[in-house]
Amino acid sequence: MAQVRYRPGYYLKRKALTPMSRLLPMLLISLSLPLLCGCVERTLQIRTEPEGARVFLNGQDKGVTPATIPFDFYGTWDLQIRMEESELRGARSLKPIREKIRLSRPWHQVFPLDFISEVLWPGTIPVEHVLEYTFEEQNLDDLRDSFHEHAREAGVETPLQDSTETPNPGQRR
Repeated sequence: MAQVRYRPGYYLKRKALTPMSRLLPMLLISLSLPLLCGCVERTLQIRTEPEGARVFLNGQDKGVTPATIPFDFYGTWDLQIRMEESELRGARSLKPIREKIRLSRPWHQVFPLDFISEVLWPGTIPVEHVLEYTFEEQNLDDLRDSFHEHAREAGVETPLQDSTETPNPGQRR
């Protein structure tokens, strides 16, 4: 049987790297990096007539209208819009808006296409949801009367009686 001899350091020797063989992997990596920088920019725009209403999304204050709110997740949101009282409007009052809104995802955000739009697409894809509302006036006297009516139906006595009598200053109630 033939005897195999190993030379010391035979397996430890490496070929010398040429400058081109060093540069090629770095060049391929640097050219492929821009391909992995996809992004989807999701925004919810809320506009009201009149402007300047306070916006609450899921109970968190998001500013005044017109408001542009960035978000990350689709689904059902609790939206509340209130116009704060001001001297400019005088005696009129505007009814607050409260509703559940459903933000549905576009076709390119459905699995498995979302991987392409989020990671592989070379650029930013804007996704905008625009909601527009108009405030309705509300009569505060009618609101008070309906509150008193519901309270009476529930058996609750209102603290203030609707009477025009003025009590004598010395008389206790």
